[in-house]
Amino acid sequence: MRKMDTAKSFWRIMKSVSLGEIVQESRRTFAMAVVGAPEKRVVVLRRLYPDMPDEAVHPLLRTFDSIAPEAGFPQEAGSFDIVLDAGAGWAPNAAPARLYSVTELGSWDAVVERVLDEHPGLMLSLARRFPGLREAVSHRIVRETATANAQFAMLNALPGIVPLLGILIPTAILGDLVFLSKNQALMLYRLAAAHDLPLDVRARSQDLAPLVGSAFGWRALAREMVGFVPGGIGLAARGAIAYAGTYALGEAMRRFYAMGEHPTRSRLGGLYRASLDQARTTASEIARRITSVRPPRSLPRGRDRHHGD
Repeated sequence: MRKMDTAKSFWRIMKSVSLGEIVQESRRTFAMAVVGAPEKRVVVLRRLYPDMPDEAVHPLLRTFDSIAPEAGFPQEAGSFDIVLDAGAGWAPNAAPARLYSVTELGSWDAVVERVLDEHPGLMLSLARRFPGLREAVSHRIVRETATANAQFAMLNALPGIVPLLGILIPTAILGDLVFLSKNQALMLYRLAAAHDLPLDVRARSQDLAPLVGSAFGWRALAREMVGFVPGGIGLAARGAIAYAGTYALGEAMRRFYAMGEHPTRSRLGGLYRASLDQARTTASEIARRITSVRPPRSLPRGRDRHHGD
């Protein structure tokens, strides 16, 4: 009966997530160019399209020897949203352009992280179109969701640990544990979109079938988080549980979408345990930030803010 109830809750949560915004984000248009010496451009193109032959046409971007006008690079501002400099692509007499240079940033991974930092709204669209970016985008989606769930779990528990701070937290948040599972469902749909998979509720639900009734959503752990935890570790412990549970689920589904590695309870448990150190570190950092907030000071009796009345 318990598994049946969990399955019903699972379906309700999956169906409650609005897919329109995810679809729209994954289809956002952008203009991208790769500049640099031909032999260096090939290296970048291989990174973007790992399985595409070098001689293939790349319809989603344009290539130039440099950003110089004589190389044919458009000199109008805003011609491209993203310009990747594979090496030797800069030109002194060209119009100013924001370049993401492999040479200056030191590595391809650093270039990808900088692009994602500065264009977060293009993450899904970039990953959907360029298979070589899917791993970095997926890791970022999982980390961001895990951190958000850890912060929520800690804020949700905070009034019970530090009662004075209850006035700073919207009452609509308190006790709304469904948020954790909905955030995880949203993460799974975003991972699917990043891998160019259909955003169909039934198809994506089937992906998670092995976990329904056992580990999906970590709702049992969420219930534990609002229980009493003795001592001074309650706040960080709850955040760590939420982070590790969300991270494990996201990483399991990332591996499934990328490599076909089916998520099982044992694999999920291994990912959960492996993420605990990072979960504790993240939760401790969040705890320091939110417990440093002080409630507003009250005014002395007999005085108010309107001195001119």
